[in-house]
Amino acid sequence: MRLRSRLRGEFPRGWCHSAQWWITGIRDLTLNTTAAVATVVFVGEAKRALRHRDEPRTLARLSGTFEGYVASLLVNSGGLAVLVTMAIEEGLPVVLTALLAGWYLPNIAISATVFVVVARSRTRQPAAWAELDFVDQHAPKYGRPPETIEEYRAQQLRE
Repeated sequence: MRLRSRLRGEFPRGWCHSAQWWITGIRDLTLNTTAAVATVVFVGEAKRALRHRDEPRTLARLSGTFEGYVASLLVNSGGLAVLVTMAIEEGLPVVLTALLAGWYLPNIAISATVFVVVARSRTRQPAAWAELDFVDQHAPKYGRPPETIEEYRAQQLRE
């Protein structure tokens, strides 16, 4: 897919006047930031991922994106490593160390759970995920009508 096609998909004509475009963008940014920083909020999503681990459509519609959960895993693991280093080197107070560890460990556990479930599903059901990725990549967004053959096909697969 060429850059022009991708830009047209993300920035359709009149995007700056489209309330739906702005609302969707702000919602996605908020969900991904929350998933990266405070994954504990998505404990229900982790449970849903475990219950529906063999259903790619359900896993693809989890709140926050897969990238948000991966970012959470990296950020919180790094934070825990820094915390351990500071506790050993600087002698942080036990209460502060316990509070921060109590924040990092659940975030790591939840993001790791979602990461493993989605990765397992992607390796076991590549055809279903290929279809979902095609729809995600080519389906018209923000209420825009389909303009290309791929967009028509993606819209039919979505419905």
